[in-house]
Amino acid sequence: MPNVLCRLPNHVGDCCMALPALRLLEASGFTPILTGKRWAEDLMAGMGWRFDPIEGHVTEDLSRIRNLAQLAGGNPLGLLYPNSFSSALLFKVGGIRSAGFPTDARSLLLDKKVPEPEKNIHEVERFFRLTEGAIRAWGGTPAWNEPEKTLGLKLLARHEAAARNLIESLNLPERFALLAPVARGIHNGQEKHWKHFNELCAPLRAKGIEPVVFPSPHEEDDCKKACPDARICPPTTLGNYAALAKRAELVIANDSGISHIAAAVGAKQITLIGVTTVERTGPWNERARVLGSIEAGWPSVNAVLDAIDGLLSEN
Repeated sequence: MPNVLCRLPNHVGDCCMALPALRLLEASGFTPILTGKRWAEDLMAGMGWRFDPIEGHVTEDLSRIRNLAQLAGGNPLGLLYPNSFSSALLFKVGGIRSAGFPTDARSLLLDKKVPEPEKNIHEVERFFRLTEGAIRAWGGTPAWNEPEKTLGLKLLARHEAAARNLIESLNLPERFALLAPVARGIHNGQEKHWKHFNELCAPLRAKGIEPVVFPSPHEEDDCKKACPDARICPPTTLGNYAALAKRAELVIANDSGISHIAAAVGAKQITLIGVTTVERTGPWNERARVLGSIEAGWPSVNAVLDAIDGLLSEN
């Protein structure tokens, strides 16, 4: 099976949404070897693919990529999920024959240029079309023609054990809801987070469900301000968080990386949208409920509480 060095996307949600494409690559007779930001190693650990981090330091990353190219057989195939010029340049200088979309003026750096799909498709489908086009360009036959309806993140036994240990050590009740009240950054000049997470805490507790927040290391203060009445727990790894999401009664998040982690493990989830487009970045999860839209704006507190009741009533 030919090795393919796969440059993962730079964001948590995009890494989750690339999973169906990576599974297509493997099912079509190629061996994915992953490289990307260090946090992705724990998230992807259960998938069984080799992972090597890049750190954002040009000389160190180039040395690492060249070593990976040699380990993969010398002058190996590469697949670029980011759209950036820099990702294509790193692979080109590292001796990797890359396939990717010809975005960001990088056409000359690509060995195989995959035509961009239509603009208004979901990111899961976009990553899938890139991988499908690369497989065909390399003379292979894609194992299937449409992405599966599940992201299909696999977790290690240590992630499952860590989730159990966290629940026990933090004295969390059996029924808890994971809240993700912070979505960092600006989208089209607007904040990406719903401002009423704290108003969900009392109604959830009235239903016997403890509202819990596991912030990222850089979001602890923001989470305490956004949702002071929730149980704020210490940060944990992304793999552990995914295992917690599997065990949660439900996950309530903005359109953010946490929404996609919940989708990746098939959790019951509510995703809140106000400035992003559900057709492009909504959760790839048939159990998910999405509230709000660019046109209508953020949902009301009552709409979210109604959705909670609806999800809890499902088997």
